[in-house]
Amino acid sequence: MKAVVVMLVGDEPEERLSEIMSLAETAGYEADQVFTQKGRASRKYVVRKGKVSEIRDYVAEHNPEVVVFENLLTSRQTLALEDSLGVPVIDRFDLILNVFEMHAKSREALLQIELARLKRRLPYIKMYLSRKVRTEHPGFGGSGEFIVHSTLTTIHRRIKSIERSLKGFERRTDLQRKRRKKVGRVVSLAGYTNVGKTSLLYALTGVKKPVRDELFTTLRTKTASFTLNQTKYMVCDTIGFIRNIPLQLIHAFQATLHDIASSDLILIVSDTSLDEEAFFRRKQICEDALMSIGANETLWLDVENKIDSGRPRLSGSVAVSAKTGEGVEFLKHEIERMLSHD
Repeated sequence: MKAVVVMLVGDEPEERLSEIMSLAETAGYEADQVFTQKGRASRKYVVRKGKVSEIRDYVAEHNPEVVVFENLLTSRQTLALEDSLGVPVIDRFDLILNVFEMHAKSREALLQIELARLKRRLPYIKMYLSRKVRTEHPGFGGSGEFIVHSTLTTIHRRIKSIERSLKGFERRTDLQRKRRKKVGRVVSLAGYTNVGKTSLLYALTGVKKPVRDELFTTLRTKTASFTLNQTKYMVCDTIGFIRNIPLQLIHAFQATLHDIASSDLILIVSDTSLDEEAFFRRKQICEDALMSIGANETLWLDVENKIDSGRPRLSGSVAVSAKTGEGVEFLKHEIERMLSHD
């Protein structure tokens, strides 16, 4: 699907642009054109009117199917942009949800995504329908009002239905969590998306499975184990973090993220192949996310992955290559050491 990417430039423009392009590619979009603009955000369009005109001319000539904004948009801004550009407009939040949807394999994950999408789109749907019925069904108390009310009522009912279903999944997840605790010590992998957590899970536990080099391939907890000196260690891989992850997404995957907070040890996995500035920025994003889900009272251990492509930067960390296996045995013994003193 052909797409145009738009970004209002602020902090870390190169990294933000690289990330939105990776998200777009993972979601199946061919983003051949990028429009950027510096300065303060416009209330109506985010970018200024002149840039909107420039994008509109490009859309008319090249016929992309969607315009993707790196910035988060309000429902009002999305509608205004779609009116002006004549094609669907999505933002970073929508794009992340699209990537999630591609990788969702369980009914639970699909429901979580649907819930986040419905809650996010509800103001947009209300505005869109209200405007549409005013044009097509004018008049107070007419059929237009009924259409808006019945549609919104249906959406609210669906939201309540999903929330009830997810409560059931949450109870089952709690039981699984308690079973893991009975079987052995629980170690969770946390880190930025695409940092190599799943590869490290397989390297630690000896599981042989292919790993895709894509964003957000893990949406629900994957668990495997290894035994060292007669103690079993359950290793859990969960959803990766990303910059400016919308609060609604954190809430949607709260049950999955609780697996991290309730573990005995958290391995904070970082990517040594990044430049120093990006390395520490992404590490801080992960630590802030862990604090936000209440994992600050759990033991943490820094693990620097991909040393086959970079160099360690942190004192007291364990350097490994999940790809080659270098440092993995030492990491196992470090896990044992930390949890034997717990």
